Amino acid sequence: MSKIFELFGYRLDSWSAEAESNCQKVWCPFMDSECDGGGNRYLSAIDLSTHIGLAKKFPGKQLIQAGICSLRIRDGDQPWIVCPRRLLSLREKPLGIDYQEHVKKQLAKYMALVKEKNYRVWAEVKMKIGTTTDDEQEKFFDYTFDYVIVDSKRILLSEAAKIIGRSERVTQKIAEENGFTLAKRGDLWIDNFPSDPVIIVEIMTSSTSGGDKKKRTQIAMAFEDAILDPQNHNGPGINYRQVWARMVSQLIVKSQVGMAWNGKTIWLIQDTLANYISSSTALDLSKYISEQSGEVNILAFGYGNTSSKPLNNGVLPLTNSNFYAGPITEGSAMDANRGGFVEIVKIGAPPPKTHLWRSLFLKSPCAAFSI
Repeated sequence: MSKIFELFGYRLDSWSAEAESNCQKVWCPFMDSECDGGGNRYLSAIDLSTHIGLAKKFPGKQLIQAGICSLRIRDGDQPWIVCPRRLLSLREKPLGIDYQEHVKKQLAKYMALVKEKNYRVWAEVKMKIGTTTDDEQEKFFDYTFDYVIVDSKRILLSEAAKIIGRSERVTQKIAEENGFTLAKRGDLWIDNFPSDPVIIVEIMTSSTSGGDKKKRTQIAMAFEDAILDPQNHNGPGINYRQVWARMVSQLIVKSQVGMAWNGKTIWLIQDTLANYISSSTALDLSKYISEQSGEVNILAFGYGNTSSKPLNNGVLPLTNSNFYAGPITEGSAMDANRGGFVEIVKIGAPPPKTHLWRSLFLKSPCAAFSI
């Protein structure tokens, strides 16, 4: 049965005084701030006024997020990360222990940015626009980017006003509100307007199944039971198809957008998801291990050996990593034997028809059909 592997960043099976103190503060060690629920933020909020027993564990708190970072489906299996903050958080935080140092170093390596130069990061960048193609067809683009990393350049305020389609007065107000640097040099300039290169970073972690209320495997219930009785709780399952479907629906589009902007898109996933993709689609990621970025770029991380408990009873870093890159579709002769990342939408191997007959025979028909 599924169990919670990490709560607020700490392993539940090696809970310590440090973990308990961190838990009482509802603290995410990866953001270095209070847990916001990550990918389950709208499903995992708990009103402690209706959970008296749980409220005692969180003194001074009224509403908390169920800080479930990862789940272990079976004993000995690799945990599945279910919160994107667990994999990577690029939000500004105080100087201290960086539990995602390896992840950030690997990401910087394949972004190929200039060392010791400061780039700026935007989180959850929403774009919903309509455009017209060369043959006057109206198209819509409606996506949100997890992170966008860009350089800066100096431009005239008047030029920035034209780019955003606002008056110079309104543009100046927006620049001041959002922390841009304004300088008067005859004309008014913005010293750090966004500029190339453009790096899109997408984080895809696993989805949980809805859970069973009677078995108390819904997220909030599993969290409550894990806090009150860690050894006797059940967690939700992993919805493998949903996470794969969410990724495949965006993988090609967002990769193409990165290229259209003369930049690149890098997807961060867990090695367990990479293995699932390779085993359930026609895309064999092992053929795309690379040291150079391509049209599609995937950076996969894993826990490594989790059989032994951490010596310091602290946060377990992600250390194992693989980088996969290649074309969207089959391109040059050197890629002829492996195709492209479009293979992710193709079936790996169709099941024999006897499996269909078996499935039908084991289920009652719902109706008869005739005309």
